[in-house]
Amino acid sequence: MQEKELGRVRAVLFDMDGLLIDSERIYTDVVNEVLRPYGKEQNWEIKSKLMGKPEREATLTLLSSLWPPREGDSDDEARGFSRECPFTLDSFLVERNARLLPAFERVPAMPGAERLVAHLAKHQIPICSNANKTLFQHFRDRVVCGDDEDVIGRGKPTPDIFLVAAHKRLGLQHTEKGRDFLKGIRHPGKEHDGTFLGSEKEVLVFEDALPGVQAGLAAGMRALMQLRELTKNGASVGAHQQLDSLESFQPEVWGLPPFEV
Repeated sequence: MQEKELGRVRAVLFDMDGLLIDSERIYTDVVNEVLRPYGKEQNWEIKSKLMGKPEREATLTLLSSLWPPREGDSDDEARGFSRECPFTLDSFLVERNARLLPAFERVPAMPGAERLVAHLAKHQIPICSNANKTLFQHFRDRVVCGDDEDVIGRGKPTPDIFLVAAHKRLGLQHTEKGRDFLKGIRHPGKEHDGTFLGSEKEVLVFEDALPGVQAGLAAGMRALMQLRELTKNGASVGAHQQLDSLESFQPEVWGLPPFEV
């Protein structure tokens, strides 16, 4: 059944992990492989606190949850976790990534993801992905991640990653028409928070985590959330649209070209 029109967008920004690729299970399995020798495990309660955060911030949250700083220990408090933890932030990431990269060579796309990305690319809709690495050839260099120099320190739920994507990764800055469109989208940075120029609402953000939805909304953009087990509780997360799967997405609802039958 055709849904009512929700808006008219000119560009689309995607989260990657858990939204376009089925990577969240791989992250959990690999992290728990690293933790297993120490009798620790990343459960869903901990994982829910990590989703959408930049890599180092998420790692600090993980280690502090498993090895909380001891009260009154100034060294622990400065570090963010107990000295009994066998890792530093860097050593944990090195060990995790050594296991993660081979696992990602086999990561499958989420249902409906490849069709949607290919469809938007075919119709020359500007797209960008939020990831360190993408398996989708249509993005090419249109990728932005949390360790981008313009994003560091301002990760989700602040809006900078999506504002940087709009201004620097969609390719709009290379055409006169695109530059005119970007004049209506504010620049990243704390000094611009709460300012909306008008064109932000013509950008659609696809997310699967609450911090990402919050970041998209804070950017003044339209937000679509693919629901997952952590968010299937019926509570509104503020997204303009919620779907169980990308397979049920109808582009024409957002003023985009419909899928070919």
